[in-house]
Amino acid sequence: MAKDPAREVIKQKKRELGRRLVILVHHYQNDEIIACADFVGDSLELARKVPQIPAAEIIVFCGVYFMAETAVILAPDKMVFIPDKTAGCPLADMAKSDDVARAWDVLKDLGAIIPITYVNSSAAVKAFCGRNKGAVCTSGNANKVFAWAFSQAERIFFMPDKNLGENTARAMGIDEDEMAIWDPLDLKDMSSFENAKVILWKGWCPVHWPVFTEVDVEKIRKEYPGIKVIVHPESDPETVQASDASGSTSQIIKYVESLQRDAKVAVGTETNMVNRLAESCHDIVKVVPLKEVYCDDMAKITLEKLALCLSDLSRSARVRVPEEIIRDARIALDRMLRI
Repeated sequence: MAKDPAREVIKQKKRELGRRLVILVHHYQNDEIIACADFVGDSLELARKVPQIPAAEIIVFCGVYFMAETAVILAPDKMVFIPDKTAGCPLADMAKSDDVARAWDVLKDLGAIIPITYVNSSAAVKAFCGRNKGAVCTSGNANKVFAWAFSQAERIFFMPDKNLGENTARAMGIDEDEMAIWDPLDLKDMSSFENAKVILWKGWCPVHWPVFTEVDVEKIRKEYPGIKVIVHPESDPETVQASDASGSTSQIIKYVESLQRDAKVAVGTETNMVNRLAESCHDIVKVVPLKEVYCDDMAKITLEKLALCLSDLSRSARVRVPEEIIRDARIALDRMLRI
């Protein structure tokens, strides 16, 4: 199916289904998919949106698979679809639920510890946290969730993004020697975990690490004297330290929009979003990518696949999550949404 016929199919199905259909789109999608959205946001914004659309019976999630799973968990009474089930997340895949459970069997003996999972994780890992008094966080609220966890216990077991965990811990004043990395493939010295306040799963987002570096920050500052730099907190901690600010997608947008007229800012995150931000702010602020990088899995969602999904929902990729996983994962998500 070519793009123009795909657009017509999408428009037609939106007219036919009316308020029964809601298309949720993540900021990292390309402009063609953004144009089809009913709501655009980052992980936290879209998670909050799902329970707020009671009239919708059908949710089509233009993002990656864990996001669609999260929609099922928060709205199990709705039918959730994703245009391409293979649109996964390498970061989420780095923390398998069986590996997490094995780690927990060891770490829980250290004393009071709270498991926290980044929203970029499977439904099964979210359910694990729900069963064990833990919670979910996003890059936008990780500091609040960490503070809550420390009010419950003296240690945090954070998965799967080591950089987000370390950047959040550093911002809270936790020293590097109070953090330890859990590598499921290489457990050499268990003594390193005994004094750790934050135990970090060895995982990372290929869009943000090791792509953005201190060298990139230095280079962009030389190219554009006086430029501000903001990066996503999935970036290397030294890169975050070298930048002026870090934040989630929505926080990056707010930061750019808060700058004075004629300011310049380099943004270190997925380039579709950066280019869109540059276009929307071009008459006020100059926005440039710190480095050009795209999410390959987000790119799997195309106009053609969205049109095919809407054309025959009975045969499309409906996202299903087992009831017991929904129950426990919902506990962890609800904790996050209350914080």
